[in-house]
Amino acid sequence: MFTGIEDVDWASMGHAYTDSATDVPELLWGLASDDPARRDIALDGMYGAVHHQGDVYDSTVACVPFLFELVATPTVADRGSIVGLLRSIAGEKEPDPQELGGVFEDEEEDAAWIRPFIEASELIRGRAGFFLELLDDPDPRLRAALPGALAHLHSDPVRVFAALRGRLPVEEDPEAARCLARALGRLSVDHARTLGAEAGRVLRDLVDRTSDPELRMTALAQLALCAPDSLPRNTTELALEVMRLACEAKHGPDGDAETEAEPERPRTDTMVSYLRELEAGHRESIDADVADDLLEDLHRALGDRTEPRFELLNKQLCSQDWGQRMAAVRMGGMLLTGWRAPNDLPVFLLARQVIEEDDRLSKSALSELGYVAPIAQVVGDMLAACAEVWADEWEPVGWQWTLFGRTLEALARQGDARAVPALVEVLEEGGDVPEYLAGWIEAIGSDTAAALGPVLHRRLSALPPGEWSREKDRLIDALRVLAPPEALPLFLGMLEEESGRTTHWRALRVLARYGRSADGAIPRIRELVTDAALSADARLDAAEALWAVSGESGPVLPVIREGLDLDWWSGRSAALRIIAALGPAAAPLAPRLRKLMTADAGGAPAAVALWRVTGDADEVLPVLIEAWTATPAGRPETAACLVEMGPAAAPALPLIRRELASPRRHRNDNTQGNMRYDVSSDEALLRDCRRLVATLDG
Repeated sequence: MFTGIEDVDWASMGHAYTDSATDVPELLWGLASDDPARRDIALDGMYGAVHHQGDVYDSTVACVPFLFELVATPTVADRGSIVGLLRSIAGEKEPDPQELGGVFEDEEEDAAWIRPFIEASELIRGRAGFFLELLDDPDPRLRAALPGALAHLHSDPVRVFAALRGRLPVEEDPEAARCLARALGRLSVDHARTLGAEAGRVLRDLVDRTSDPELRMTALAQLALCAPDSLPRNTTELALEVMRLACEAKHGPDGDAETEAEPERPRTDTMVSYLRELEAGHRESIDADVADDLLEDLHRALGDRTEPRFELLNKQLCSQDWGQRMAAVRMGGMLLTGWRAPNDLPVFLLARQVIEEDDRLSKSALSELGYVAPIAQVVGDMLAACAEVWADEWEPVGWQWTLFGRTLEALARQGDARAVPALVEVLEEGGDVPEYLAGWIEAIGSDTAAALGPVLHRRLSALPPGEWSREKDRLIDALRVLAPPEALPLFLGMLEEESGRTTHWRALRVLARYGRSADGAIPRIRELVTDAALSADARLDAAEALWAVSGESGPVLPVIREGLDLDWWSGRSAALRIIAALGPAAAPLAPRLRKLMTADAGGAPAAVALWRVTGDADEVLPVLIEAWTATPAGRPETAACLVEMGPAAAPALPLIRRELASPRRHRNDNTQGNMRYDVSSDEALLRDCRRLVATLDG
């Protein structure tokens, strides 16, 4: 084995950690070892140094022929892992010099960096046909690795498709069969014109004829990706039948029967071993099995077909199997935060998991209810009752991680006033200040949450002045929302503290919230606005506060103009926000806004600011309409601006109707996304869209 390995000038090559790759032959011999621990260490070394974080070096290229030799040797174990390594080295697609380049300023050095990527890709793809000869190899793990590699690397997709289709009826290993189905699906997606229709027929036939429920689920997921119109009408029932069989296999009369276990691997101090243990721990923690993973694949493949997805979710949340419900809680959070539910049933079923006699399931459900809080008010009574039951089960340190704390958070994030008395008690008893307490108070409303003001004020007053702490930041942010009169002197004093920009910034935000009531701070804020020693960002903070407190635009406009010219978006965004607050008082900045509005980095935010300054809908509406499609993240702000325009926003009505008809939340731009932090802004977007339709249709 490895004829010629000594003839390779490894010393002249390098990898991630050294300019000499003399250690690489030992790694290659390690991959061929009979000792599984040594194989793990060698594979870890290949990924950690020779193919570090996806990079390819000259030593990586030199390894390729020897890696193919390992795959071709029947006595070598873990050949499937080596196929996976070759697939990774070749890259997800053929390397593009334009994408890989630009690492080095020197053109020759940059070209030398790119060259190994191209050479390795060409070498591996050029030899990928060899994998076709191994499709009937006795090693099932190798057979499982080959279909994806062939679909990924081979230059003739039609030939690969025919070979994989021919292998499918005779493949006896369940995982290898599922990998064949996945590869057929990938080929049909990547080559839809030539293979799409045929793949749809093959996968649909597989769904209809296979007796393996997990293979059927895999085929359903691939069918949803490549030929969704070919999905059987009873897709939901088929998937649920697979889950029922999985549950019976675990809990039925034969549920304890052990399948043939793979030999236990020794623990090694490698990333390979760590990832293997991590996967095993994940499965143990949620009592998961292959069916759970396959159902998740089907969910993602169904994408915007939310009717079967929510039907699947609802049934899964009612499963008798704890592991399936745990997986459903996770999927419920992903689905409800990424897509718009047709009704409240998924939220009710998610909340039902809270009262199960299992802390892990309850806490997981409470966590997801917190993420979907803006649409979870329907379960407020249940959460309030749970908070009362668990009210005595907490300690000041770490209280928010208890069942009581998780329930109180979910209730507060819904804006439920019943969270306020409990929060007051926790804070009075010295409980940790929650990281997002300010957001909870905003959801509840400053008037409704006013009872929190005194205890927050006392806690902040008790902290040493001039010293930074996370607790201090959280208390300041929470008091900013409430703006209690008795706390104003405390914030006025903070402007004199020598505690850095963070405290000054927070104090300025609070004073801006107090508005004209904080006029005692005007002289000090003026100093900050004109202090050339401060950063542009710090002066923008001061300018925003000065306008809110004094209504003076003269000292503020030069700072805003400077902010509009900043190279970083956060500074420009702050300047645009202040302009929107100034309105017509910012008229001298209108020409600059018009330029920014047509720039790639400006767009909708600049158009919204210009609208607030001039009130000219005709000027900004085309930009807002174009940005609606180009930058979905900005739709809530754009919709709020369109509401202000009233009838003048009529040209945007088709976009508004399309938004209301979309099953996706506006920040969810792909089926893999888990937009757990955008439900609130999406619900605000939907409310404004409905208002626009009512106004413009009326």
